[in-house]
Amino acid sequence: METVFERVSFSYGRTPALTEVSFAVPEGQTVALLGSNGAGKSTTVDLMLGLRKPAKGKVTVLGGRPEDAVAKGRVGAMLQTGGLPADATVTDVVDLARRLYGKRRSLKELLDLAGLTEVGNRKTDALSGGQKQRVRFAVAMAGQPDLLFLDEPTVAMDFRARRQFWQAVKAQGKTVVFATHYLDEADAYADRVIVIDRGRVVAEGTPEQIKGDANLEDALLELTEEGR
Repeated sequence: METVFERVSFSYGRTPALTEVSFAVPEGQTVALLGSNGAGKSTTVDLMLGLRKPAKGKVTVLGGRPEDAVAKGRVGAMLQTGGLPADATVTDVVDLARRLYGKRRSLKELLDLAGLTEVGNRKTDALSGGQKQRVRFAVAMAGQPDLLFLDEPTVAMDFRARRQFWQAVKAQGKTVVFATHYLDEADAYADRVIVIDRGRVVAEGTPEQIKGDANLEDALLELTEEGR
């Protein structure tokens, strides 16, 4: 089932964040929401998770309301915001997350999947930024979701960790929507790219089509420089 945005608008007070945004995410695809910081990517993810309500338009996730898909455990999310309990170990956090689901992965599978086996007994406040991101990924995958949302997932990861992270994500064969300001990441791992600029969709297509769009040359140069 598709996940669909239909002419969605959203504002923070009098400041518009999204304006008449429309797109669809077919089942089984990996779709990148590409744009600079503040473009509206995180707001888009929040709306698809039911964390915010559109001022106008309609959001459908897996054929129904976003909050229903989340409540049924069909959606996993790795967000930029939200801390980890400082006094808990990696194993504690991941095991707690998996116990919230009826349909769940084993603890060992999750630690292996996220590359956390060697740091399972470490307290979360002793982790590097990249390791904390991997814990958030394990939590997002705990319930075997049909649809996975990733908001700037590889921030604080080095090149090798990024590559390992994406190998794990792609190996699951799930529908994935990820927000990024890294052009190279969208190019390497997305089946389709949706470019968002100042709250509007300005382009959509395969990575090759996006890179070949002369109208996006300046915007893509900025994103290339941000991603270095």
